[in-house]
Amino acid sequence: MDRKSDNISFIRQEDVKHSDVGLNGQFAFEYICPFLLNNSEALIANIKTEAILLKTSQALFPATINTEEYANSYVCSPYTACVSYLQEEVEKLNNKPLEYILSAISKSLGLLLKKARINKVVSINNWMLSTNLYAEWDGLDLHEVRVFLEKEFPVHAFMFRSLNRHTNSHLIDEFLRHGFMIVPSRQVYIFDQALSSFMRRTNTKRDMKALKNTEYEVVDHEGLNENDYSRIVELYNLLYLEKYSLHNPQLTEKCIAYWHRKKLLTMIGLRNTKGVLDGVIGFFEVNGITSAPLVGYDTSVPRERALYRMLMALAIRRASDEGRVLNLSSGAPDFKRVRGGEPFIEYSAVYIRHLSWPRKFVWKLTNLLLTHLGVPIMKAFKL
Repeated sequence: MDRKSDNISFIRQEDVKHSDVGLNGQFAFEYICPFLLNNSEALIANIKTEAILLKTSQALFPATINTEEYANSYVCSPYTACVSYLQEEVEKLNNKPLEYILSAISKSLGLLLKKARINKVVSINNWMLSTNLYAEWDGLDLHEVRVFLEKEFPVHAFMFRSLNRHTNSHLIDEFLRHGFMIVPSRQVYIFDQALSSFMRRTNTKRDMKALKNTEYEVVDHEGLNENDYSRIVELYNLLYLEKYSLHNPQLTEKCIAYWHRKKLLTMIGLRNTKGVLDGVIGFFEVNGITSAPLVGYDTSVPRERALYRMLMALAIRRASDEGRVLNLSSGAPDFKRVRGGEPFIEYSAVYIRHLSWPRKFVWKLTNLLLTHLGVPIMKAFKL
């Protein structure tokens, strides 16, 4: 049964049939359930992890437990985020001297991070997506959570990813108050009517016009079916893996099918005149905030068909119509900026005070490098 400490408990694979998660936790429970019951790699090919649910007095969090797994996607691997993914990004700077310096730093850092067992980490609120969203949680039970985790995982670091000062400012302050490090990870782009009138931007209007006049059929969630699942994976791979990075989550058809049937992601497609999907976008929505972790399109289709522009228009229009904040993650910075996306540095809250001093030193060094070298580069090159 659940492993308990006062109001905190873990729900593991063997506990699934016996756990009462309540109505508020049903979404998180349904989302993580296949990861509890199956090998994680059957759902996301480059994620090898133990999935659990952390139940607190305030919330129910999906969480992952890792030890090494250095080939994992960055969503479960700090090593991949700090070294493997960084090495790919460095090549995009078009600045040879800086590329050489950063490449040398990342290689040296990689050796140090492995030595310090950087991937020995429990990631809480980890939906295994590029951007994790947070439910209505004020962090007031954070001390209780931390004490419980220290008891259960005395040699693991504890991490909460995907925090930014626009949507998670209060939580960041709570993490700092409880002794967490706030480690920068990347720059994300947020569309919020309180920040900019993004629907009035010239580029946005042009995208909306393209969407209105397209020959593609806009297919809602119910209009997609099991015959589309393999094509959705193919389209996602063309963009997220082949164009961007193999370190992004490598979604499988089994994962797409589950998300679609359970409506855990709301999917919208662009179907061509032959009945084939040429574009797809999937929305993940929690607590008034929307992200789009599933985006894909046929990259062989000529650019003038505006597939990517129309998919982003669907996301921006949805956020506007429903009054939601839209977090469009990182990537394509110029595209997002001219449409009203505001840049924010994204952070991970990491707790390391219980670890040995050599491991704490490496974490602190990594934080220092990312804060004083990584963030200025992200801002200067608008990454």
